[in-house]
Amino acid sequence: MTPSPAVVRPDQELITQILDELDLDHTLDAEGDIAIATPELTVYFLFGSEGDLFTIRTFYDRHYSVDDKPMLVSALNEWNADTMWPKVYTFTQDSGVLRIVGDSQLYIGAGVTREHLTTVVAHWVRYAIKFHRWLTDRLAFETD
Repeated sequence: MTPSPAVVRPDQELITQILDELDLDHTLDAEGDIAIATPELTVYFLFGSEGDLFTIRTFYDRHYSVDDKPMLVSALNEWNADTMWPKVYTFTQDSGVLRIVGDSQLYIGAGVTREHLTTVVAHWVRYAIKFHRWLTDRLAFETD
């Protein structure tokens, strides 16, 4: 019988190691969260207050007006219906500017294997970027 792989409890140190192994440049933001920042998007690696939820949250840096919301909701619904992650939604700032946010979450309360966590991080970051490209193409089609 093959032994089960070791289970780990993800934390910031482990996520930093994984990002280094994947050659993904990252930093700590003002709140101490790990982030990958590009001109188009910022990806955050977050842990729930109870330590049982790992979230990769992406803030897309393009801003939209409230008038764009119907078109955006239609595009986001299409993405959410066709893909598993990230799940994307609009966020309206106090100024009335719309932003798009993407979330991917993993329950880690019982631990996960390091291999699974590495795969999840790699795929989620890749799909956060893929969504940005997809939305850019999709909205270009809408405006043509």
